[in-house]
Amino acid sequence: MNRADLAPEVQSIITRYGQDIIGRFGIPSSDKNSGLIVLLMQEAAAVGRLTAELQEVAELEVKTVAFE
Repeated sequence: MNRADLAPEVQSIITRYGQDIIGRFGIPSSDKNSGLIVLLMQEAAAVGRLTAELQEVAELEVKTVAFE
């Protein structure tokens, strides 16, 4: 995975859901070739839509955690 190649597309998708995102935290890997982005959201439907779009990005690993 090349972070620099994926970043613009990932950022574009995240930006479209900006109104639904309560918090965002990002950590790059030490070699700056990959990273972790944590998004905090409340609306389950928006989480589902965002997850679906991000899963379409090749080489991107998407995980969702729900707290009740």
